[in-house]
Amino acid sequence: VELLRRTGVELRSDASEPLPNPGMGGAWIDRNINLTMTLTTHRLCFSNYNNKGAWFLHHSNIHNLSTTGGGMTFKSPKLVVSTYALGDLLLCFRENNKLKDRDDCHKLFQKALDRKGWETEQRLQQKQRTSDQIASRKVGVDAILTKNALRHKEAAQLTESAFDGDAEDLLKEAAELVKIIQKYVTTLEHSGESTNSAEQAQLNDMMSNMGMASALSKSEFQNKRSDEDFYNILARQLADFLLPKLSVAGGVMTLTDVYCLYNRARGTNLISPDDLLAASSRFSLLKLKMSLRSFPSGVKVIQQDAFNDMEMAKKLQSLCQGKPITSMQVSRDLKIPSLLAKEQLLAAERLGYLCRDTTLETTLFYPNLFPDY
Repeated sequence: VELLRRTGVELRSDASEPLPNPGMGGAWIDRNINLTMTLTTHRLCFSNYNNKGAWFLHHSNIHNLSTTGGGMTFKSPKLVVSTYALGDLLLCFRENNKLKDRDDCHKLFQKALDRKGWETEQRLQQKQRTSDQIASRKVGVDAILTKNALRHKEAAQLTESAFDGDAEDLLKEAAELVKIIQKYVTTLEHSGESTNSAEQAQLNDMMSNMGMASALSKSEFQNKRSDEDFYNILARQLADFLLPKLSVAGGVMTLTDVYCLYNRARGTNLISPDDLLAASSRFSLLKLKMSLRSFPSGVKVIQQDAFNDMEMAKKLQSLCQGKPITSMQVSRDLKIPSLLAKEQLLAAERLGYLCRDTTLETTLFYPNLFPDY
């Protein structure tokens, strides 16, 4: 997977012997200029200006990264790539934003080295070989039961290690997690009318919590029904996913937050912003206990039907008793996005509970002592 591409990069080497340079005009001893550098999850690639030759260095051959130059040194920003076989390679950035290019490359490069994506396939193969060796000791039905038990054990260990760690652990196990999710989705699709069983109901609940209640795909759905049916089903799935989260968030979530949360939960089967907007606009029609709301500023939110603007206005009025408040303070106190906090304050002002004082520094909200004016 490509992570970064930069042009006008100069590659230098401190090796005493010429470096291999196939397809790019032979070997060089000191430097090769005006290259296009492409950083991927597995390789560092170089190509010349006319893209007629290329050379790459696999990440497994790199043991350290460091930076030099830039800042007050009046030297060009460089990234030092320490390799096992070729010594130190220096990447010199020559474009306008050379310092930023160097820092961006260093950050993404280090992440790629830490994740060791090239080892994923080796890990999967090793796990498969281990499982096969254990299962090969059994025969008949015993072998099938042993394989199933090993598969469930590996899935449990994988989900525990991935979700109990940080984001980097989750990314390392992403490929295997996607395979497990796809297997469960396939099980649901082939279950047919047997979804009333206790085991199937439990599987449905688990997939719903993961945000993968079904692999609803618009391209596949259009072969059977209309777009209207697709958006109605998507709206119901979205409402089931959002209902517990809206209760925790205070009854309102911005459409941007909803888009990020829902697509992250779906994993690989993402929806577009237009699909989300079309599905959200059907909440009221389908009576799903929530609706799409647009503030006068244009900000769109998903709001529970039980949410009351008057109650929120009174709560905000109580927060600014004795001292004025800002949208950032409301954001911290109510644990909501600052954009949503500002819209709630403006809504309270329109209802007559607050008044505001806008200065060059910030906008302060006060209790409205003259509600009739």
